[in-house]
Amino acid sequence: MTTKPTERIVVFVTPAQKLAISRTADELGISVSELMRRAVLNFNATSEQIKVAGIVDRLRAPKTPDPLDVALRSVAAKAAAREARDAANAGKRAVRTPTVSTVVEPVHPVDAEDAERAGEDTSLTGDERTGR
Repeated sequence: MTTKPTERIVVFVTPAQKLAISRTADELGISVSELMRRAVLNFNATSEQIKVAGIVDRLRAPKTPDPLDVALRSVAAKAAAREARDAANAGKRAVRTPTVSTVVEPVHPVDAEDAERAGEDTSLTGDERTGR
């Protein structure tokens, strides 16, 4: 007496793999479930073979651009364009408006004579260094 299978295992495959599995099952005259059971129970591959098969599958997979990578590249390109535009505008502004720096140095009379020449009254400032 055989026990009827009651548990389900979901296996994701590509459309091409599904077609190949279905054709093989049809050619053998068994269901896809029976083919999968027999294949798994008779499978004796080593872990290296499984790893190699996984690597081969990944290498054969179509390369789709990563959405995050695409977004980051777009942001970087826009930022670079904005920086270049700002630098160009800053350069234009610098050419149009020359900068003028005015330095005002305070004038301090050295003695009473210099103060008189400058028009100051030393009696008001209390600067009587010359002793006149």
